This record gives sequence, structure tokens and C-alpha cells, in this order.
Amino acid sequence: MTERQVTMNFQEEPKSIQKRFGLWLLIPEIIVIIVLFIFAKEWKGSLQVQRVVVSGVRLLPASDVYGWAKVPMKSALFAVPLADIYARVSAQPFIRSVSVSRQLPDAVLIQVAEREPIASLNMGQMYFVDGDGVLLPYRHTETRLDVPVISGVTGIERPNLGEIALSNELFQAIEVLKTARDVDPSLYRVISEINMNNGDDILLFLVDGGVPITLGRGDIAKKLVTFHSFMNDVLKKEDPKKLRSIDLRFDEQVVVKWDQKTERYPKTGSL
Repeated sequence: MTERQVTMNFQEEPKSIQKRFGLWLLIPEIIVIIVLFIFAKEWKGSLQVQRVVVSGVRLLPASDVYGWAKVPMKSALFAVPLADIYARVSAQPFIRSVSVSRQLPDAVLIQVAEREPIASLNMGQMYFVDGDGVLLPYRHTETRLDVPVISGVTGIERPNLGEIALSNELFQAIEVLKTARDVDPSLYRVISEINMNNGDDILLFLVDGGVPITLGRGDIAKKLVTFHSFMNDVLKKEDPKKLRSIDLRFDEQVVVKWDQKTERYPKTGSL
């Protein structure tokens, strides 16, 4: 054997020993990992559903969401079918969106976003409707819903709860209420009813005394801004009990009937 061969064998032997020694050192680590995996699996399987946490509700009673969810209590937490719970809750008309998750060590968390009615809809039977035109059941809510009534709407023969009611008149009524709310929330709150009048001039009715306001059609935002100015600058100074009717169909003025007289505001200048 040559000197070069002896030197190579001498150098390779320590490397081989180091490699085998390294493999032996890995064995305890592998065992620890396996033990931890088994322990984690057993711990995971031992977790049970003890609580259902409902968040995001304001209009709906949390108990209703709990009832719709039908979470199997005392069952294995990681065996609970979250997709089924999601499907049951999201199918409810008042629910805009929902997420369902597990909350260690013992809870199912249901987070909801509700549809908020912008008005109630009178079609012989009462419904709620939200800003997207989705029909909602007329039901008791945790927060009292003081919203205007929409009436005089035709063309919705078979409303399906939880779906958008396909009616141009209803959409226009909703836009009037949205515009009033955008002008000033107080303007939205003084409206008790919006009557679409079967396609004729739109009528509004005030909360105080049910005073009728003829809104007409077109230039809705401009008319509501004019009325808002009249409400703040004139109506607050007068006796509302003497008010009989308001007409907003005329350009940039408000025609008002009181008990004994009819006046036009503004006569000159602005409100």
C-alpha cells in the first residue's frame, strides 16, 4: 500500500465515525418529536365544546344566533362541523356575513355582521328592508327600530326574505331615505313615512303630526337640502301644531300651508 492510500484511509475514518455519531444523536430528538405528537393528538382529542361565544350582534338576540347554530355541546371541539354551523347561521335573512372558528380550549366563536333596516315596508304585510333592498322579516329586535315606513310600492308580488326585492320604486324610496340621511341624520329621523304613491308624486310624512310633504319626482337631493334649511331656519321658530302641509315641487322654495294662511319660503334671499 502506498503512502498516499494510507493517508486517505486515515482521514476518512474520523469522518465516518462523526457521521454515525451524528445519526445516534438524532434518535432522541426523533423520539421526543413522536412523543410530543402523540401527546398533542391525545390533548386535541380530549378538548370538548363547553361554550359558544357570539359576537357582533346588536339588533338580534344572541340567543337567536345560538339557536340557529345548533352547536353540539360536550362534543369533541375539533370534530365540530364548522361549515354546517356557517351554513345554518348565514342562511338567516338578518345576517349579512358570518365567520365560525374554534377558540381554544373549549369554545366555538361565531362572529356576525347584521343587516340593518333602513325602513319598514308595507305591502299588506309588514317587512323590514335594508339599504341594499334586501327584504327582512318584521320581527322584534334587541334594539328598538325607529325607521320610516315605505308604502305605495307596486310590483313586488312574491317577496323572498333575505333576497333583493327587484322593484325600481322601492330602490327610489331607499335612495330618498339615504339622501335624507346623508344631508343630515336628523332629517332622516323626522320622516315617519315615504309614500311612493303608485308612481305619482312622492309624499313624505313627518313624525310630528303626520304632516304631508309633497316631494314630487326629480332633483331629490336639492329638494331635501332646501327642506332641511327650511326646517332649521323657519319651522323651529313656528308652532308645529299649526302646520298643515309642505310642498317641495317648486324651484328652491318651500310652499307651506298653515292653519290660516299659505306662505312661500323664501320670498327673497335664502332660507
